[in-house]
This record gives sequence, C-alpha cells and structure tokens, in this order.
Amino acid sequence: MHATIHQFRGPLGTRGFGAGALGACTLTQLGGLAGAVVTFWPDAATAGEAASLRPAGTTWLDAGAYRVVDAHTASDAAAYAQLTWFDGPRGAEQSAAELRAGRERIWPAVRGIEGVGTTYLLLGEDRSLVVVALSASMATIEAVQDAVTATELLPGEDPALLPGPDRVDVHRVSHAALPAPAGAR
Repeated sequence: MHATIHQFRGPLGTRGFGAGALGACTLTQLGGLAGAVVTFWPDAATAGEAASLRPAGTTWLDAGAYRVVDAHTASDAAAYAQLTWFDGPRGAEQSAAELRAGRERIWPAVRGIEGVGTTYLLLGEDRSLVVVALSASMATIEAVQDAVTATELLPGEDPALLPGPDRVDVHRVSHAALPAPAGAR
C-alpha cells in the first residue's frame, strides 16, 4: 500500500484525491488554517500520479508520495492526528534504526494506551519518514508523547542514529475513511 500527503492552507472540505483510493483522512491543524490530506493508494504508480494533483480552490503547500511500511491498529479512534516528520534524505542505516525503534520499542510502549487508534509509517524515496498517528483525544496524544519519551533504548540501538523528528504537527481529524492496515506490508 502507498500513500500521498498533500499539505494545504485554507478550507478544503472532506474530499480525497481521486478514484481508486483505498481510503483517506483530512486533517486540520489546531489553531490554524493549515492541514493535510492523507490518501492511501494500492500501488506506487497511482500514488505518484496522485501526488501531482492540486484541486482548485485551495492553496497547496507541498505534496509527497510514500510507501506504507508499517501500520498498527489499537482501536478505530480518529478524532485527532499527530504527524511526526523525519525529513530526508536519510541514510539506510539511520532509516533502519528509526523503523526498528518504531516497531520494537515505541509501538509496544503505546499500543495499550486508551484512545490510541491506527498508526501508519510512511517512507519516502529519500528515506524520509512520516508517522501518521490517529487518536481519540488530545489527552491520548499527550499520554503517547509521555510514553515515548520514557522508553529506554533497546540493546544495540545507537542514539546517534536516532536524533528525533524534524517537526511534529497536531491536527483535528475532519474526515476519516481509512483502509484496513492488513494491506500495509
């Protein structure tokens, strides 16, 4: 499965980006007019084509296509979303370390927190990484952040390869029709 993220400023509504999408969610940043539409696609070619779309009536800031490398579901909660950005380009060793940390340390630490929804790990061609984490409330997002910062590195994890995210955006979910995470791999 693949995904696109279109960042925008201004009103958007609840539309996705074309026929053939497996699902989509529209996010509006708290305290501002910016947001993002995350749309899921069956293959890289369709995602690549969709990344170039810019429907009229909205100011588009940026768009990118990604491969869904992992997806986890704890519940169907989708009232808020946190986008955590690890900008590229990133080396193969750093990318592998970040993916391992998410899979083996961070997800096990947060999956049992009440209100955690579906989490998608999206990997760009330049090994940039975006974590799209849906939740039931702002309190859930805060509890997840606390749990993540309280985790200890696993044996073999190199802190030099895990500098942390480049930015974190918190959004309200204005629309969500998400695909089943089972198709993520």
